[in-house]
Amino acid sequence: MRLNEALELVKFSYGNHSKNTPSSKRPRVKVIDYNYPGRVGQKTYGQRRDLLGWNISYYSNKRYARKAVDEIHSFSKLLGADNKELYSRVKYFFPEQAALLRRYKKSKISNLKRKGAIGLWRKTNYGELMKLNKESF
Repeated sequence: MRLNEALELVKFSYGNHSKNTPSSKRPRVKVIDYNYPGRVGQKTYGQRRDLLGWNISYYSNKRYARKAVDEIHSFSKLLGADNKELYSRVKYFFPEQAALLRRYKKSKISNLKRKGAIGLWRKTNYGELMKLNKESF
């Protein structure tokens, strides 16, 4: 079992990025959900399993953004909160970051990497990430 309370930080090449936003071409994302079905009421709800997370590439002080989201996540996990509650807490305590929540189509993601324990990026896949997510507490 891993002793890690932080959300996994990943980066990847995204083929469905906005042409107006260069930082969305290779985002760095704190992942909340690896199989996000969407919101109830969306026309694609339940049809896709996307990656959901905070794109910290948009934030000017990335270190602060990562630490703030991880602290809120740790406290939420301590309380036994689900992802919806985590989002509500981030929205309340760190409103600038709440606006940067993004949903990514897995079919448009390539070159997936995660930040390792010593700060180096290493290639990964969804299976490994989901396993790490389950092992974290």
